[in-house]
Amino acid sequence: MPDLVPSMHPPDDLPEDALARHVAGECAPEEAARVHAWLAAHPEEATMVSALAAREAAVGARAESLPVDVEAALARVRARLDSPALTVVRGGAAARPGQVPRRWGGARRWGAAAAAALVLGVGFATRGDWGTPSAPRALRTAIGTRDSLRLPDGTLAILAPGSALDVIDGYGREAREVRLVGAAFFEVVHDAARPFAVRTGDVVIRDLGTAFSVNTAADGRVAVAVTHGIVAVRPASGAEVELRAGDRGTADATAVTVRRGVVTAEDVAWTRGVLNYRDTPLMEVRADLRRWYGLDLRITDDVLEARTLTASFRGERAADVIRLIALALGAEAVTQGDTVFLRPLRGADEAGRATPP
Repeated sequence: MPDLVPSMHPPDDLPEDALARHVAGECAPEEAARVHAWLAAHPEEATMVSALAAREAAVGARAESLPVDVEAALARVRARLDSPALTVVRGGAAARPGQVPRRWGGARRWGAAAAAALVLGVGFATRGDWGTPSAPRALRTAIGTRDSLRLPDGTLAILAPGSALDVIDGYGREAREVRLVGAAFFEVVHDAARPFAVRTGDVVIRDLGTAFSVNTAADGRVAVAVTHGIVAVRPASGAEVELRAGDRGTADATAVTVRRGVVTAEDVAWTRGVLNYRDTPLMEVRADLRRWYGLDLRITDDVLEARTLTASFRGERAADVIRLIALALGAEAVTQGDTVFLRPLRGADEAGRATPP
């Protein structure tokens, strides 16, 4: 049987919606580099993507006035892809109703997102119809669902699951400020005359021309990871601290603790659906479990709570994530509904290693 659609199998570290973001011009720099490398190695697929990009540009002006629920749009497109009445054509050959090409694979996954962008005439997860610059806007994400927002000045915000972003009234007049609950990645279009700032809890993060992620932990502390450029982090009652590319700062209401040169692309891998932890405090892990899986992690031991986690998760089931976390910490997990109690494993020492009976 002839191939009916191109075989598209992007590398494992390229998420299914990356090509859609590429078409919409919303890729972060690291992701954009991976997309370009993959397209360079796959000229046939690159031709299709170029066609999508051309169509996107042609309808871009109209998209500005379209309010879009992208998750719902993708669901509709996927439903159409699964429909037995769908006919897929390549090179003049058509699939019969109900026939699924053997090499649909990755094309089906990324195609749903790209098709949504094409059908709607908007970029992936772009929210339109801003009205006047002073009109407040908000974006909310459900548990387990990421979304993105292109602000009127071109700044890109990628929102983690279970998070909320509010654009503060007056955005774009004299300043540009947003309020964040949860976690987000920002790629900011710098404007010295109208500074960009993120308010979250008791902390203000001010852009000095950069891209950075913000993550609020379960105990209220705010972690800021700078991938390039500079930001200034100011706690409510403490001194402002500058973070440069590669720096990670953790702020509470009174101070900012800085680790220089430790941030890599893996610190923002969650924008690709990957949760990476390197000696990460359990309070941050706890917040992520709530946002990504709807689980409330309760830690019943002070020694256990002081430990850190080093692990990586990409699409595992909630039960498997909990099991692996418990294994990594030398703990046991007891699940009651949406609450997970983590307690020391019997016969484990303070470092989490099993001890002989």
